[in-house]
Amino acid sequence: MGTISANKLGGLALIAGPVVCLVFYFIQQLGVIGTDVDPADGNAVVAALTANSTLTTLTSIGLIVLMHGIIRLAVESGDALSSLGMKFVFVGTVGWVISAGLTAAIGGDVNNGGLYGGASGINQFGGIVWSLGFLLVVLGISAKDYINQNVAYIVALVAVVSLVTGVVGGFESSTLQTMQMIGGICYIIFTLWSIWVGKDMMARD
Repeated sequence: MGTISANKLGGLALIAGPVVCLVFYFIQQLGVIGTDVDPADGNAVVAALTANSTLTTLTSIGLIVLMHGIIRLAVESGDALSSLGMKFVFVGTVGWVISAGLTAAIGGDVNNGGLYGGASGINQFGGIVWSLGFLLVVLGISAKDYINQNVAYIVALVAVVSLVTGVVGGFESSTLQTMQMIGGICYIIFTLWSIWVGKDMMARD
């Protein structure tokens, strides 16, 4: 593994990172919290987390791996727009990781339930910043000859939708559950595109 090239590792990160995130996100949402729990209802979420404290999530690891792949995309492209975007992706990822840590603390001890408000706020902020960064990266690399421009524009549009859902859900808690569902669909599309781009990146090595 010490001799693996930057493109191969970056491509693997683009493939494995979002898949790990997706799998453990759905384990957390469906297996731990449940589809009938409104994420805006802190008491209900805390109760669900503490009732299923044996289940854990590895989304943070997947997010960090994915971030490496996105940064590699931006570095390989060398354009100013994606260079700016990867800074937003970094900050958004840090926010998500902190939120995941707070959520894990709640799952381990009901007395930490007061952390949920902070975790939820950081999660929303991270999602907004990450979506903006991802949008900039996609637009920045879209002109490269190794990127399908039409598909990149579609993914950029999905990133705009993700950004809007993050803003709306963050400022209007009554819509949070619906906005998170839409955001989950957006992330599935991001994952499919990331796998495609990751395979192409490995082939360019």
